[in-house]
Amino acid sequence: MSPEIHVDVVLKYFDGCNAGDVEALKATLEGDVVHYFLPRAHRVIRGSEHLANYWRKFQQVYKPQWKIDHTIASGNEVVSEWSCAYTLPSSGDRMIFRGTEWYVMRNQRIAEVRAYYHYDESTDCQLGDFPYADRGYLQK
Repeated sequence: MSPEIHVDVVLKYFDGCNAGDVEALKATLEGDVVHYFLPRAHRVIRGSEHLANYWRKFQQVYKPQWKIDHTIASGNEVVSEWSCAYTLPSSGDRMIFRGTEWYVMRNQRIAEVRAYYHYDESTDCQLGDFPYADRGYLQK
């Protein structure tokens, strides 16, 4: 498969995350998908149903706006750099965190996600002094 097709699947996955649309998410995921998180507070999620429901709940609680800032694809792998603005339910404050993910594709669907990011609800999590606004990245 062409790497561009794999990138399109990842973009549709993020559209599903933004909408909290379980069916749209499942359409991008292999049934046995595995999602790994760098922060140990988040346990691995296995299976398309569980992962789609996880993102639906995340959308309902945090009202996130995800944006893919960059992608690189080769063979059956895609790497994305993303931004996520979200609302803290406790205070209503709008926050932002950024990260990168590696996707392993199978049958034009996501079979594995490895998410690398730092998350702390007490502060925005992004590179210090990086010119996000100047480069067109998502802002809160």
